[in-house]
Amino acid sequence: MKALKVFGFIILILIAIFLIIPLFLADSVTISSEKTIQAKPAAVFQQVNLLRNWKNWSPFETDTTMVDTYEGPEAGVGAKRTWSGKKSGNGSLTIIESEPYNMIRTQLEFGDEGSSATGTWNLNETEEGVRVVWAIHIADLRYPFERWYGLMSKSVMKPLMEQGLTTLKTVAEAKPVVDIKVIDLDAQPSLAILDSTTIDGIGEMLGRSYGAIMGYIMEKQIAMTGLPFAVYYNWDPDGIIVIRAGVPVAEGTKGHGNIEYFELPAGKAVFAKHFGGYDTGATHYAIDDYMKANKIEGNNYIWEVYVTDPSTEPDTAKWETDIYYPLK
Repeated sequence: MKALKVFGFIILILIAIFLIIPLFLADSVTISSEKTIQAKPAAVFQQVNLLRNWKNWSPFETDTTMVDTYEGPEAGVGAKRTWSGKKSGNGSLTIIESEPYNMIRTQLEFGDEGSSATGTWNLNETEEGVRVVWAIHIADLRYPFERWYGLMSKSVMKPLMEQGLTTLKTVAEAKPVVDIKVIDLDAQPSLAILDSTTIDGIGEMLGRSYGAIMGYIMEKQIAMTGLPFAVYYNWDPDGIIVIRAGVPVAEGTKGHGNIEYFELPAGKAVFAKHFGGYDTGATHYAIDDYMKANKIEGNNYIWEVYVTDPSTEPDTAKWETDIYYPLK
């Protein structure tokens, strides 16, 4: 009986400790980790700002059952990743602020627990490289359980964040940085076809348009003066995209039917080369970040020039696409 009383007394003490200590614990916690990465700020920024890149370095990717879905833009403010997995549970990550090459802020929602956290990335260029500070802030910790979680979270989360930054360092330092610059362009006369399609039909539409233009050029024995290009007047992954496919020719060349004479305008443009398949999205996002960082205002259309003929070069890694963003 005495032993039972002692046991009960110990249980009461433990309960008291469990309930009293959280009264003195903070209702918020911030965990941070930092690392210097010997790479350009753009290389680091693109790994965080483009949510699909998180799979390259994130320490929270160990759940092989995890299923991801993406909403909104692929990068920057509004980009959202939602996941579901047996180990990782349900949750989402949304970019709520994005300042190219300097700062990114994210909102993290844990679906199963109904709790949330804010993530902040600060990038500062130094002589040694880019100093990256990754912080996670959890606020409004409820009494008593979540306050205990806040107390223990640093010992759990900090090693994972350090692991993630170490992997990010490896990825960013190995990744070539897109060379982006502002150039001057002369006007480019061409023969072109204006058409529209969905995102899945771009390849077929361009092939059809180039075939018609090349057939006309051969029939009329017109000399080409440059490489095929495509002007994109909008980008709507879920709707209709308006595209002008063209082939450079001499000034004043006459078209026929839907094959029209068209000139790419002279002026300044932001220019970058993309190497790889025709999935040029990452390079476009890099250009967008560059323009935001340098406060450059572009026009409401862009164009791509397809330098490499895939019928003569089987290695997609060697395919070159030149991308132009004309400035206002």
